[in-house]
Amino acid sequence: MKIAIQNSLPNMPHVAEVEWIHRFNIACKNLGFVTKEVFTSDDIYEFKPDCVLLTHEFSGKLTEFPTLGLLWSPPSYYSDDPRRRKTILSHDGYLCGSTKIAQWLDDFCYGNRKKCLIHDYLMFPTSHDRGGFDSLPAKLSIFYVGIHWDGSRHGKIFEALSKINVPLRIYGTPTAWIGYESQYFGQLEFDGNSVINAIKDSGIALCLHTTDHRENNCPSMRLFEAAAAGALIITDNTEFSRHIFQNSVLYVDLDLPTHLVVKQVYTHYRWAVSNRYAAEKLAKKSNEIFRSCLSLERVLATIPQFVERVKTERSMIAPSDICLSESAPVVEYFMRIGLRDICFIRRALESLAKQNYKYIAVTLVQFHPVEGLDELLMQYEARFKWINIILVANDGNRSTSWWSALKMLTADFIGCLDDDDTLFPNHVSSILEVFKQDASYGLVYSGLIRLQDEDGYYFDAPNFMGPSKITIKERREIHVLGDQRPSAISPLAENQIGQNAWICRRSFLDEDLLVNPKLEYAEDVFFTTLLAEKCKFGFTGIPTATWHWRSASKDNWTLSHKRDHVVDFFARWQERANHIRLNKYVRVPPLTQENSG
Repeated sequence: MKIAIQNSLPNMPHVAEVEWIHRFNIACKNLGFVTKEVFTSDDIYEFKPDCVLLTHEFSGKLTEFPTLGLLWSPPSYYSDDPRRRKTILSHDGYLCGSTKIAQWLDDFCYGNRKKCLIHDYLMFPTSHDRGGFDSLPAKLSIFYVGIHWDGSRHGKIFEALSKINVPLRIYGTPTAWIGYESQYFGQLEFDGNSVINAIKDSGIALCLHTTDHRENNCPSMRLFEAAAAGALIITDNTEFSRHIFQNSVLYVDLDLPTHLVVKQVYTHYRWAVSNRYAAEKLAKKSNEIFRSCLSLERVLATIPQFVERVKTERSMIAPSDICLSESAPVVEYFMRIGLRDICFIRRALESLAKQNYKYIAVTLVQFHPVEGLDELLMQYEARFKWINIILVANDGNRSTSWWSALKMLTADFIGCLDDDDTLFPNHVSSILEVFKQDASYGLVYSGLIRLQDEDGYYFDAPNFMGPSKITIKERREIHVLGDQRPSAISPLAENQIGQNAWICRRSFLDEDLLVNPKLEYAEDVFFTTLLAEKCKFGFTGIPTATWHWRSASKDNWTLSHKRDHVVDFFARWQERANHIRLNKYVRVPPLTQENSG
């Protein structure tokens, strides 16, 4: 199995996710999996993995490959963050670090009309198997590693511990441990083994959790790496520890005043020094528990089965001919051509040809000759149910070609694909699945990826910041992914329905809707506005359409026009839309001799 592991914090070399990626790679090698650490979506496409694992909720699905989100942090970290809510929603499947995270996810997806695919097994931020317990070191000390990216965690506890006769070995970034010079032992390499080796050399590991982690029963990496090292574990009284490690670890109560917590830590240390054989029995027991059910190898062995489930549920596997009856609907796409070179048309047609849904037809709306078109279409004759060409006048209104196509389409389901845009292979099949779930839907849409088409332009993100200051050449971002309120559709708003992201039932295109509004642009938004008056909209909850964006030329964006022009146009657009709503499509009959007098 090939797994791409996303480094979501590429400019921060000393964070937990980076250390975990190294441990993940070691475990995968032990299992015979092939892995690659990736930073950008282009890295993923180059690797062509069986699945992508995202190590942080900052990252979202940007490619066609099954994308699984690792969620270890408590929901309070991301539940109110619009950016992270969008990226989390985009994931094809979820690997959760606690049942409370899984419950939040299930509620979150339900509220966004998305089927939530959560792995049956919890995925902890655990470590690879380093072998069985050996022995505790001759001289015991207490190990702790902390980066403190969110401020000083348990600062009062460490301040008090530093003032008593207990050997502390603290590791982490230097700025996080100013004032602990006699207890600070430097910054460890994040290579998958150095941290665990340091724990083993210390013999005792102090593993504490934040209040949010305790309340949501989210165990941290500290527990697992300590157990992998075969150390004696001192930890707070969490539900996870009590249930899994039971009496193989020593507990402190973080709800007590600081001086009592420190006294508990000191008492455990003195007990371990005085009762070495008993301490080793506990360390051995926790190591055995870890190796039997918590190691990365144990957890990752279940991933291939989950990936297959995700591929099935997200319509990433082509339905067999047995599953497709003769009455299976045809989906007919119209594509307007004449403005761009044949290479763009080829790319768009290829994305339709690669759809894993079999019954697709194409109608080309041509308003200007395209060199090489006939030769190109011959290559796709066998793939599509039919390829039609409509010739239309180029009258300066984009709506003319759009509405000319609408009048000529014959399939039960229709969609639009501009000649410079593309679709993921499961776009059509995943939308049709939503139609099956609710026959009252008239239009179903997916989320939309924006892709930089021109060299040298990249998207920035908050998680790209950091001390390494490397330019992250990410050409893709999630442009829109969310529920669309019909009343909020506007050519000046960030609409949730991308021009190439929808499929609708042709039966809703009645005589009134098929009247050309004669609009220079924003014709796609006008169309969805009219359709919203007639039917319910469905949503897949995943991004499977790509809008190819050109930052320099900006030749495919409504708001690239001069602002005064846009404002004037919007007023006219709104007037037309309101007229349709208020008058329910009633039109004045044409002037004739009978009514001219």
